Amino acid sequence: MNTQEKRTLVIRVNLTRGLTTLLTLALLLTLSGGILMMTRHAQAQEPQNVESPQADLGSAFTYQGYLEDGSSPVNSTCDFQFSLWDASSGGSQVGSTQTKTSLAVNDGFFTAPNLDFGTGSFTGSERHLQISVRCPAGSGSYTNLTGRAALAAAPYALSLMPGATVSSDATSGSVFKAVSSATSGDPAGLYGEANSATGAGVSGWNLSSSGGYAVYGNNTASTGTPYGVYGIAANGGSATSYGVYGKSNSSVGTGVGGIAPTNGVYGEASNSSGTTWGVYGKSNSASGYGVYSNGNAHVEGDLTWKAKTSYVSVSTAAFIPESYGTSTYVDYQNEGYYLINEDSGSQWFVAPVQLPHGAVVTDLQVGWGDGSNVSATVYLRRRSMIDVTESGVTMAQVTSVGTFGSTHEGVWNDDTIDDATIDNAHYTYYLDVGMQDSAEDIKLYGVVIEYTITEIY
Repeated sequence: MNTQEKRTLVIRVNLTRGLTTLLTLALLLTLSGGILMMTRHAQAQEPQNVESPQADLGSAFTYQGYLEDGSSPVNSTCDFQFSLWDASSGGSQVGSTQTKTSLAVNDGFFTAPNLDFGTGSFTGSERHLQISVRCPAGSGSYTNLTGRAALAAAPYALSLMPGATVSSDATSGSVFKAVSSATSGDPAGLYGEANSATGAGVSGWNLSSSGGYAVYGNNTASTGTPYGVYGIAANGGSATSYGVYGKSNSSVGTGVGGIAPTNGVYGEASNSSGTTWGVYGKSNSASGYGVYSNGNAHVEGDLTWKAKTSYVSVSTAAFIPESYGTSTYVDYQNEGYYLINEDSGSQWFVAPVQLPHGAVVTDLQVGWGDGSNVSATVYLRRRSMIDVTESGVTMAQVTSVGTFGSTHEGVWNDDTIDDATIDNAHYTYYLDVGMQDSAEDIKLYGVVIEYTITEIY
């Protein structure tokens, strides 16, 4: 190396004891998670077609320098101490001091191998190297060289600093590639971490106006349980968390979409107790759907919903006299929308009731028109299909209320229901209405049965 070339590679710092030292400026290269410091010799040829490393280089690097005593290069064996700092003066030390003993210095040049300040020492912030030396090795005290050497990054390593952008106009391949070649364990090709409550460990943006992927995952495994994209919400407390969360701002978009030969979207709730959801859907639109199927829907297990109130109405057209078809003629008037007993004696009328299995009856409502001094009563009853000798058991009843000569019309009810859960596997259900004699002024207008249901029917 000639004199002109050497001056482009060194800086001059003074020893406190009057010595002068020349240190090479180094280039910082980031390779596969490791840091390499190397001297650039003038006109050196870069290696070609270097194969990718097969193992992690670690965080150690090599430092080369040039040491003079006065104006003469040092030829001796010396001890060196290297410490890393976050400022050119003062500041805080990063990592621990590295001591290298008995390093050969030939014509001023020396090499300090395997300086390792830890994997977290180089994060993109400025770093300065302070060097102390004693010559000959093993005697005397260390002397700090005046001034710390700033560690500069190679041009392409600058693109890996926080906030930097790696850009390429290539139409195929990847702009940045991280590879984990391990075939066992739990390695990650790319790992992202965020500590902000609104931050993202890994974020992807696609600015194309015609499609593409913001985040894309491709797993080529043909055995086991491969995942294209896998997400875990690790919070084990009461927070509402999502393993994978998708959102679309398009009026015709989909938050999370899946296409597969078998399962387009698959969800499983692994808890064996409590109220859990394999797939949960919610729509805030009154005309929208939390879950929508365009085609057949199949359920293995019960299909339930939040308790829903519904009604069964029974018009008077459904009622027939209990003594119909006997030798005794029953005189009554049934117009379909009202029923009157016109017989001289008390009469009973009956009508069937069809309620959904599993429903819970909550109210029996009866419409009356009563202008008499007698009363009539509607009964909701059930009869056992197992014990055929059992008579009808009353679940609820509503009696008319009136005064002779003054008609009272309205709806009266009974919301105290016995044996309220409908069991169509073991019982039949019907309405009984008893009307006394001289009840021509009592009209039955109809019956409404209110119930709640959580099951399909």
